[in-house]
Amino acid sequence: MNDRQSIFDAVYKEGSATTPENPEDVRPQHETQMPEGTLYLPVFYDTLKTLAQTVEVDYYLPGCPPEAERIWAAIEAIVAGKLPPRGSVLGLHTTVCDECKRTRHEKKIKKFYRTWQIIPDEETCLLEQGLLCCGIATRAGCGALCPAVNSPCIGCHGGNDGVEDYGARLQSAVASVIDSNDADEIERIIADGIPDPVGTFYRFSLAGSLLRRSKRD
Repeated sequence: MNDRQSIFDAVYKEGSATTPENPEDVRPQHETQMPEGTLYLPVFYDTLKTLAQTVEVDYYLPGCPPEAERIWAAIEAIVAGKLPPRGSVLGLHTTVCDECKRTRHEKKIKKFYRTWQIIPDEETCLLEQGLLCCGIATRAGCGALCPAVNSPCIGCHGGNDGVEDYGARLQSAVASVIDSNDADEIERIIADGIPDPVGTFYRFSLAGSLLRRSKRD
């Protein structure tokens, strides 16, 4: 949400929480000459961009990393000449919830928990237990591996087909399961259980979302 200058000021300016002493205001440089040669650091761009905003992408293979089954399916499509239109996602078209073997009921959430606050049971939907599981809005193809080991989905496969903004889709899905019609109570439920909404809902998708960096004064 911030530009390069404001981030560097927050981290490296003398007196900041991370850099209490920096009288010469030293900042990271792309190139630094050392006795052994030139040290290179990645360029810290002012605006984070997606791959597709930088180069033309032939196909997307979701996952972090992609599962072996999805890689094999992509290879089969290439060999058989059955690739979808250029720029498509090579993956399943359902959500992680459809692959998850946990028991699901009508979701009514009164409180969200951080993963270290509770030990969930191994059979009930994690979202119903108050853990923010992103499987409700995330593309399938992983076999719901994280929920299978009692860990909520974090959304690494991205949104399903037709989703323009994954974070907004996930927020909408989560909002629909909060069991309250009182604005103050809803705000408390979210504030207590989801202290970093942007980092939570846009963990892998902020650069390509409709939510961009805050405007400069």
